Amino acid sequence: MADAFNDSVTGVRAGRAGGERLGAVALQQGEFLTFFWCRIGARAIFSQPRNDPGACMYGCRTWLAAVLAVLLAGCGTQEIDRTYGKRRGAEGEASVNGTAVLARMFELAGHEVRTRSYLSPRAEEFDVIVWFPDDFQPPGEEPQEFLEEWLYGGRGRTLIYVGRDYDAAIDYWESMMTGAPPEQSVEILRRLARARAEHSRARAVMPEAAECRWFQVRRGGTPRSTGRRGETPATLQGPWADAGPFRSSALAGDDVVSLEPRKEPVLDDFDERLDTEIWLSADRVPLVWRVSSSSWDEGQIIVIHNGSFLLNLPLVKHEHRKLAGKLIDACGSAPKKVMFLESEAPGVTIFEEEPGTKYPTGFEAFTVWPLNAILLHFIVLGLTILACRWTVFGRPRELPRPPVSDFGRHVEALGELLARTQDHAYAESRLAEYHRQTATDRPLSESPRAETPRASGGE
Repeated sequence: MADAFNDSVTGVRAGRAGGERLGAVALQQGEFLTFFWCRIGARAIFSQPRNDPGACMYGCRTWLAAVLAVLLAGCGTQEIDRTYGKRRGAEGEASVNGTAVLARMFELAGHEVRTRSYLSPRAEEFDVIVWFPDDFQPPGEEPQEFLEEWLYGGRGRTLIYVGRDYDAAIDYWESMMTGAPPEQSVEILRRLARARAEHSRARAVMPEAAECRWFQVRRGGTPRSTGRRGETPATLQGPWADAGPFRSSALAGDDVVSLEPRKEPVLDDFDERLDTEIWLSADRVPLVWRVSSSSWDEGQIIVIHNGSFLLNLPLVKHEHRKLAGKLIDACGSAPKKVMFLESEAPGVTIFEEEPGTKYPTGFEAFTVWPLNAILLHFIVLGLTILACRWTVFGRPRELPRPPVSDFGRHVEALGELLARTQDHAYAESRLAEYHRQTATDRPLSESPRAETPRASGGE
């Protein structure tokens, strides 16, 4: 397997030499290919049996294809996606600063992954929270209290906090410089300078010195390079380094010590001491440490100094994937419910009740004075009108139909028709015509006879 890995490395170097020949296609589709091959490579590696001694080499050819895509991509006309800390969405999922690959690694390890952009009581359903805040400020007092209460409320829970002080776009453009055609070097340098300037401008909001219960932040200090950027390979210390092996020369990172463990003891909300254990450091620069308390029931907070080995683009590197695998193992055995928490400045939103569970129904108006009294009167009036208009008292029965031989109904109908004409003269003429016709049709016996006067007295 190692020989196959070395042969693949040789193939990648040959690919760099032929970059000018392959660039026409790769530069147009490079941004997509970078993320696409990262996702496919994660599936190729972590779908293999984890108890295999050679599991760390699984999928190496696929990941080398990802490296080739990275090295040949990025010089096109389209800008790369730099959205930070997003797992899904049109902007973020394929970003070099995204978390989709790490989330997929959790899923392939047997965990169930969900994404949230806020904290709410439903956080109690999760065993692990992975937080990539797009914020250079440390978390405020309210998020700290919420998450520590969450750790206190369940057994063996884990919070992973990843510092913001990293931008994978800088590494992206630096990797483009190697083997790039001369006519594209100027454009690469321009985009690299712009990426550094934008990161420095965003980083300017970081406080000179700030702290929370889990770590402290300071913006000053002399920048120190670790891993492949250093003049000599860094010396790794800590339990993770002892359980390696890791090739420190393959790790990538610039550390200005913006995030570091607290040096003095701190108490949590339950007056229990927070203990800090360094898990991984490079030349005594802390990279990963664990914060624990006896009140958390085997819960823990794992603080990562930044996302330089957990974001989409850094996970192309094999050593970074091994570190990410150890981080996943530290969360406990599968299956667990994992929440990827996404937030931006000025901090994560916290809801006391789950949003979306209480929709407006209109009954809220009954709690407002004097609107509630007015509405009650209108309701009583409306019910009274309904009772008078439509309520049927007694048992329903079918009314008898009027007889069709009733001549009086014909007369009533004719009168209604004449009344609709609104013409009094016309109605009288019709009645006169009716009386004339009925008079000529009357029998002689029924004709009125003239009465003869009676003679008075006897004959």
